[in-house]
Amino acid sequence: MNTIYSTALLLILQLATLCTIAQNRPPQNVRRVIVTSKYEFVNGKRTVNSRAIKQEIKDSLDRVHTILYRDYETQLISRHIWHTFEGKQIVRTDEFANEKLFRFSLFSYTPDSLISRQEVFMATPADTNHYATLIYKYQNRLPVKVKALNGKGKQIYVTKSKFDANGTEIERKVIAKNGFSPIDSVMNLICKPAYDSLNRKVAESWTKTYFDGKKETKQYRYQYNPKGLLTIIEELSADGSPITRKTLEYNEKNMLKFISLYNAEGTLIDYQAIRYELYPTLNRHNRIIEY
Repeated sequence: MNTIYSTALLLILQLATLCTIAQNRPPQNVRRVIVTSKYEFVNGKRTVNSRAIKQEIKDSLDRVHTILYRDYETQLISRHIWHTFEGKQIVRTDEFANEKLFRFSLFSYTPDSLISRQEVFMATPADTNHYATLIYKYQNRLPVKVKALNGKGKQIYVTKSKFDANGTEIERKVIAKNGFSPIDSVMNLICKPAYDSLNRKVAESWTKTYFDGKKETKQYRYQYNPKGLLTIIEELSADGSPITRKTLEYNEKNMLKFISLYNAEGTLIDYQAIRYELYPTLNRHNRIIEY
């Protein structure tokens, strides 16, 4: 049995298992699957062997309803996400770790399809607790303010953001009460982007301060091909020397195909390939690889 067919069969079986575990999720339509595979390295050299590390599963309306993250060594699903839709809008997101639900969110929207309200719940096998209700305020369709309320309607934190003319978030401040914080734990963000004459981001530096007091600073440079597609992402140290260099390659349909990661010495340390699968029939007996 070839590797690609084995991966597809494993996907179908595990989808059925996950739906059985949940009991309340009906079987999902599988029309397209985007598979990201990571290649094996032996003695610092890439071999021809690869294993799937991520699968994005779409239905016939091109909606991503399931995302699976796999452990490279064991191929077991370490984390997965379910999206539930009404039309094109996500109304619920369930997040699992090791096949156990740990968080879910419910979404409401404004008349112009922006998220107006997000209710976040933390889950354990024994209980489910309301964490926060997030109320969004927008300016030029960008979320400039998020107010978080507890189950009693009391404010527990508020996030205020500023964006530049290109839509990049350049500042974020969080004011919190009683030990609460946003899910990502970011309490402060300062970002300084740079753009070329086509308004493409060519560099940025940002600093994030987290709830536990940790501060993180990153610098990046970006390059694009003649079609305007991002092709190089460089992470730089504080003095501007390279830390890593990531290259992105595309197929003739401008679909991302290969991702290569190099260390500061220019040695290839990670290589990933993206495969696009089409299942034209509901029984998934037929499959087309879309290159």
